[in-house]
Amino acid sequence: MTLTYPSGAQIVLGPDAPADEWHAVRATGIGGSDIVAICGLNEYTSPLEIWLKKRGETVPRRHDPVLSEAAEMGHELEPFVASRFTKRTGLPAIDNPGTLRLPSRPHMLVNLDRATVENDEMGVLEIKTRSSYALKDWIDETPGEVQVQVQWQLALTGWNFGYSAASIGGQRTIVHRIERDQQMIDNLIAIGDEFWGWVQTGTRPPLDGSHATGQLLDHLHANPVEQIVVADPAEVEKWLKIRATAKEQAEAADIAITEAENHLKAIAGDATDVHIRGELAYSWRPRRGSIHWKEAALAADPDIDAEQYRGEPTRVLNVHLENL
Repeated sequence: MTLTYPSGAQIVLGPDAPADEWHAVRATGIGGSDIVAICGLNEYTSPLEIWLKKRGETVPRRHDPVLSEAAEMGHELEPFVASRFTKRTGLPAIDNPGTLRLPSRPHMLVNLDRATVENDEMGVLEIKTRSSYALKDWIDETPGEVQVQVQWQLALTGWNFGYSAASIGGQRTIVHRIERDQQMIDNLIAIGDEFWGWVQTGTRPPLDGSHATGQLLDHLHANPVEQIVVADPAEVEKWLKIRATAKEQAEAADIAITEAENHLKAIAGDATDVHIRGELAYSWRPRRGSIHWKEAALAADPDIDAEQYRGEPTRVLNVHLENL
């Protein structure tokens, strides 16, 4: 099936192009996963890392075999998730047409996982594989970072809808429909334009507070060659004060949280559940499995020294009404 793009997007690289060609084209613009990181929504990749890569500068490679295997498995499972999407919806999952570029903004690039057709209209299909721990993030709607990726794809193609299909823990397939959000698209285009301007002028993007940026800086400067740098006093004092204030606020927040939880525990007393206005407000229940193994040991050997197995039982506080 021939795909058409109302936006005027053009295919600049085929879907089966060699990896070196794909990387070369990707370096010339901002793709869907790039815009997610630029918006600060990728916990593993910072805007600074994207900027360095687009500038052609050396970026320390991340040696994480778990993440590498997860990415590899995700790629290999794409056809399976695509088939599950078709089985769930009855809609086709059309193979990736290749790398698209928007002629009016050549720095806007995208590689679609798949495309689909619904009521004679074309839409994008974004495929994800996630562990079972991510189930809660997918139940009600597509997570924000994936919505950003899909809206970028809709901006490139000019289409009006998309779908996300996620395989969760290899046991559930969750599908969500995503409507075109022109306001978000306009915002993403503005963010992309600004970022690409920084790439072209060699202006580093502002540092953010993400762990990904901190880890990147750790790797970039892992081997110091100077002992002393004379810095701007105003700049150093500014960030030292911000850090000190933030630490005080964090410590105060920890104390406030503990005080509130202590009051909640005292209200519960010997009860496990606390109700207000006819609904469960919070629970304070024994930790699952915390003492069963001790009881089993005593049952298996009645002559064992029971005291060495008698630890203090623990209870876990779970709040159900977070926003009152």
